Amino acid sequence: MTKKNHPYQRYYVKVRPFLKSKREEFQMVGLNAVTEEDIWGTLTKNKWKRPQENIHIHELVADIVTFSSNQFMTFQMVEAYKSPNLFEPISEEELKDLLKE
Repeated sequence: MTKKNHPYQRYYVKVRPFLKSKREEFQMVGLNAVTEEDIWGTLTKNKWKRPQENIHIHELVADIVTFSSNQFMTFQMVEAYKSPNLFEPISEEELKDLLKE
């Protein structure tokens, strides 16, 4: 889930201990499947979708530390609603495209 072309990607390795800590915090409230990459991806798509040019690493750390499990779950639910309906019938043409070799 890590977005490779995000401007803050250069800080990923340095803030990874804070992402690990946040993942452990999420596990304590029952979000066991969440990874550090999930948290990073959610922050880059949501909180940091408009990156600042001269951001300092301490600002990223502060965002990670204050990021709540409720914010994470809200964003995940919104993304799930945006995704296509998997139970919607598909057309014959779409089915042929799926079954192409």
